[in-house]
Amino acid sequence: MNETRTVQVRKYDESLHYEWTSRLIDENDERILLYAGPGRTLQHHTRRACYTYESHSLECFMRQDGFTVQIDLEADGSIRHYCNIGLVPRLDGDIIEFIDLDLDFVSAGGSEWRLVDKDEFKVNRDRFSYPDDVVTHVWNTIEDVKRRIELGKFPFDGSLERRLLTLAKKQSSWSPYT
Repeated sequence: MNETRTVQVRKYDESLHYEWTSRLIDENDERILLYAGPGRTLQHHTRRACYTYESHSLECFMRQDGFTVQIDLEADGSIRHYCNIGLVPRLDGDIIEFIDLDLDFVSAGGSEWRLVDKDEFKVNRDRFSYPDDVVTHVWNTIEDVKRRIELGKFPFDGSLERRLLTLAKKQSSWSPYT
């Protein structure tokens, strides 16, 4: 597949938080997989900054669940995991929109996952007046992600890491931006 997708991460009030473009690798009824190689940029609207990353990145957007998983392969061979908690993504043509609800799971190498940004969630819960059903959704999603991690269920079964390593090896023969 040579298609690209623009990812727009928004806050609960729909304000644009950050965005980037990646290559569509695969999609089905369960998830959308995107890949970006070294040199990708992320426009961070909240911070009014643009960042360039030198890692290989595989992003998984769950079509029916309120979380995403990003796996980065760094130049030194280490792997980092980042799992955003939010609302189910919306698709509009080549754009994937995801409402970020602040809380994230992070891990280096897939071991010892930590829930982070609890203070940000508390502040934004008040700032954006998250309804009770959204707060319930957040905590239910966190429990679902924890259970998937503990049981080694997709997308925490190692398949995304293997896919990323394969894509990174192919990087020398194609670029995600051509």
